[in-house]
Amino acid sequence: MKLKHDPFPFIFAAGDEPTKLWCLEFFGLRDSPQAKECLLRLIEQQRSDGTFVSRLDPDNWGMRETVRNALLLLKVGLPAEGVNVHGAVRFILNQQNPDGGWSENHSLRIPPFVQTFLSNERSVTWLSADAVDLLRQVGMEESVECQIAVEWLRAMQNPHGGWPSFAKDVGDQPDAAGDPDATAQIAFLMREICGECDPVYLKGRELFERHLDQTAHDVERGYRIRSLDGQREEVEVYELTHLLLSWLGDPPRRIQSGYDVSDPRVKRMMEALVDIQRGDGGWRPFFAEGSSPIYTVLAVKLLVLTGLLPREDLESDVKTYSS
Repeated sequence: MKLKHDPFPFIFAAGDEPTKLWCLEFFGLRDSPQAKECLLRLIEQQRSDGTFVSRLDPDNWGMRETVRNALLLLKVGLPAEGVNVHGAVRFILNQQNPDGGWSENHSLRIPPFVQTFLSNERSVTWLSADAVDLLRQVGMEESVECQIAVEWLRAMQNPHGGWPSFAKDVGDQPDAAGDPDATAQIAFLMREICGECDPVYLKGRELFERHLDQTAHDVERGYRIRSLDGQREEVEVYELTHLLLSWLGDPPRRIQSGYDVSDPRVKRMMEALVDIQRGDGGWRPFFAEGSSPIYTVLAVKLLVLTGLLPREDLESDVKTYSS
């Protein structure tokens, strides 16, 4: 199977530095001139306190951006003890909440829609999972900060086996089973930390399986039903990607656990992902007016990692933009 359109002109014309750098790194081009230029610009954007500016509010730092850009810096080869990564990690540790998790910058202006999955008042599960990944990658997996974060994440699992995006009042929760994306991300992180027999992981994976069944069913019928109001929506890139990769730097734990095109559900989801590629080469998530460079790179990564598209079919195209 092949893509209908070349995605790379759109990615490199519209993407920001982290998005382009994640793309180049994925295709083994982190030492290319374009990657080095992106890295230099990204480092120049880092603030003196170690943080990075929020995508939501250019006047303030973002915890999400600081954690994820630190993971990106590690991925492209910067040392954990270097000033850039160490500065970010030091800041992140100082912002840990008493419960063990992390929330967004309290000064951040968070749009209403984003408030459904991101909070600057309560610890956020998926953001805290990203922070745990970062601490483990810099050799702090045995630190008190990492341990209490893991314990908080485990305690946040609900009786259904899922995780909410953050702790909410009972009346505010539209789906008692939790957030599918956070559940997928955290369950397989628990497997890596606590092992195959971990009851928290096993219960989370059982719910993940049900979410995967539902997504495959949505693909077959050609629409999904919104939980909030029962309205039908077309199947789109967010639904087709986030169960398997939550963001551009998410380790492919679910895919490596057998959720690739050898699983008929995943194969059909990936075929549907190819089908909905737009004419500009990109993919549009439901909340955006046009194609998103971030979701375009996410889609390309997922199509390759799950085995639907051969990596070599795309490598020659992306190399055009690496010099």
